[in-house]
Amino acid sequence: MLAKMVYKNMEKKNVLFYSISIALSIVLEIFFLTAFTVKDQYGLNEKAGNMNWLCTMAFLIAGIISVFFIFYSTGYYMKTKNRDYALLLMLGSDRKTIFKFFSVEFLFIYIFSVFGGILAGGLLSALLPVVLRAAGFVITVFPSDILWIPGTVVKISFLLFFIEWVIMLLYFCKRDLSGFWLREMKKEGKPGWSCFLVIGGIVLFVYAMELLKRENILYHFISMIICLAGIYTILSFGGSLILILLKLFKGFYYKHMLTLNEFYYKFKSNCNLLFIMLVLDFVILFFTGASVISQTPKDEDSPAYPYGFVGVSEDDESEIILREMLGNDSIAVSAIKGYREKADLENGERSSFCISDRDYNRLTSGNLHLEDKEAIWVNESTALEPDTVDLIYLSQEDAFTVTERRNEIIFGTEKPDCLREFAVLPEAAVTGYKDTYRIIAKKGKLEKEFATYQSLFSSQNADVFWRYEYLKEADRNMFFVKIIILFTGVYCLFSVFGIFALKMQGDIPFLNRKYKMLHHMGMTKRSIYKAMSLEYGKILGIPVILSVLLSGIYMLAEMEDRDMLIHDFLFKYVPFQAIFVCFHIAYFYWIKKVVIKKSTMIIVNG
Repeated sequence: MLAKMVYKNMEKKNVLFYSISIALSIVLEIFFLTAFTVKDQYGLNEKAGNMNWLCTMAFLIAGIISVFFIFYSTGYYMKTKNRDYALLLMLGSDRKTIFKFFSVEFLFIYIFSVFGGILAGGLLSALLPVVLRAAGFVITVFPSDILWIPGTVVKISFLLFFIEWVIMLLYFCKRDLSGFWLREMKKEGKPGWSCFLVIGGIVLFVYAMELLKRENILYHFISMIICLAGIYTILSFGGSLILILLKLFKGFYYKHMLTLNEFYYKFKSNCNLLFIMLVLDFVILFFTGASVISQTPKDEDSPAYPYGFVGVSEDDESEIILREMLGNDSIAVSAIKGYREKADLENGERSSFCISDRDYNRLTSGNLHLEDKEAIWVNESTALEPDTVDLIYLSQEDAFTVTERRNEIIFGTEKPDCLREFAVLPEAAVTGYKDTYRIIAKKGKLEKEFATYQSLFSSQNADVFWRYEYLKEADRNMFFVKIIILFTGVYCLFSVFGIFALKMQGDIPFLNRKYKMLHHMGMTKRSIYKAMSLEYGKILGIPVILSVLLSGIYMLAEMEDRDMLIHDFLFKYVPFQAIFVCFHIAYFYWIKKVVIKKSTMIIVNG
């Protein structure tokens, strides 16, 4: 009986919007758990550390967004129910009955959302292996590999449902439902600490920009977190501070008092919404945008770093075989093993190849000369801690001080498998050393040599690195990661549109009352339509503008660190930003034609 009453009194539009928000989160969880399973089967962990890390970041970001989206939509849905349950309270129902009504309605929505989300998520996840196989990935996913995913998703969803149910219980225990008519009548808080808090937010933003000058990508992510914290503080208290300052100019303030206070009220009451949409838009622009415009390096010879093959041989026989296969135009460089700490000398951990400054100049066409006991680290993998002083030990007594760390790519790509740690020592330190290795290098793209000899090299006692193979594998890995990050971007875009739709749907009853009263006072139909469009255009437009500017700053910093030319920003990233803005414009145009126009007709026609 109670279930029938609840079902008949449901507002279908509100229920649909809220159900879609939960279903979208379930679709996201199913897709990413499937992608995570496929990723492990494909072995991205071992094949590309940076791309695996980027893929994991996409998982975490999407998961966090999913949880916050559910909680935000739940909070907004509960606000839309204030009027219904306040009326029940006024008609004599007690809080226990009201709570039962809401619990049954909430359970209906949960079951419907889980069923729809699992169905849609299963269909979407089934397409992932098909797309990957069409792209040439040798991946076979059996039903037994993914049967655990729906059960895990249901458990996660039930946990979130239980947490929301407890929050709902506390909400109805403490909320004065009879005061729902004052829901929109928020008072301006005391401005006491607004000035100091805004200054603190500005300091956080400035410090975040300073961190961008450091080349390590970890500092860039820390900078993003600090920057977003500063922007949230400015959004929360900046409007109040501006209003305080404007009140000092009494003539201007009294002349525009109604407009200024209306804008401040709208800004203040929607600052959390604006910040959430800003974060979602920033994720799309920075992470998805970077994925879309990123390309793997081409297999091209560089005047400074021309070598397309590197083989590290440990004996004369393997060196002879390598030289015979590669031809006489290959070069051989002597190398010795060094260790980064004394403790590592016994077990050989954290060892590195060391070459002389003379051979380094041969490989790079450089002009490097090192003094006695002086050393430098080269390659990106050895430049993670640029501010620390490091030592390289060849023996217990023979130590060299690192005076410089060069983030450069000696053999044309990042981190060759056989030379992950790479150091340069004075020529005298390497010459005459007993335990030596030979690094054989050859110029060129070497695509034909790779097809002919790669199976033979794998059977030799040598660590071999092919630039052609590395770039081919990197291109495949990037395609895999792009699929994941593109889905994250699409999900964030739908989340922005969904949150905006929830906002409008929740505000429609109040808008109808407000503008109906203004219409009776003489406000025309066109003015109502224009005022509503402008009001919600600001809510959608402010996060878009801020996210475009903020993501542009971070993208320029990333490109500068990677020596990308400015035209890469202008002709690759700016068009992506333009497409992003066009999606929002098209969505808002649709909202105007479907929702705002219809609401205006209802207001005018009664």
